Amino acid sequence: MKRRSFLKSALFASATGAAITTGIVSPNMAFADADTAAKDPFKAKSLDDVLKLLGATDAEESDKIKIKAPEIAENGAVVPVGASSDIDGTTEIIFITVNNPTPLAAKYTFGESAVPAIKTRFKMGKTTDVIALVKAGDKFYTAKANVKVTKGGCGG
Repeated sequence: MKRRSFLKSALFASATGAAITTGIVSPNMAFADADTAAKDPFKAKSLDDVLKLLGATDAEESDKIKIKAPEIAENGAVVPVGASSDIDGTTEIIFITVNNPTPLAAKYTFGESAVPAIKTRFKMGKTTDVIALVKAGDKFYTAKANVKVTKGGCGG
């Protein structure tokens, strides 16, 4: 009987590992429980909730963060956005699209020698502020740009 239990456990562990490695299942999905899901900032529905879950309610504005985003996006389905940080010790750049159904759009982590700059694309349903939240050490800094969407991408 012990051999069967061992084989079942080994098979389950290897199948889970393979699913995570190939990207079929994320580690959060494989090992999530109800309490963890309630604390996931990507599932938050408001800016305040996102900032609270990230621990960034006291973020201060900084002119050392540069956001590159169009003033007018003709198609909200694909809006190019970029951000860079000149703040020493930057370890994360986080994008928040305030008026989207789930405001937290992306979170990027940088190593010590990496240049903290990122270019990406977002789907935006309507005109909104795009906030770049930068973590450096134990502090958060922020900058924002307004993007006017003329044709909705998030169900618009």
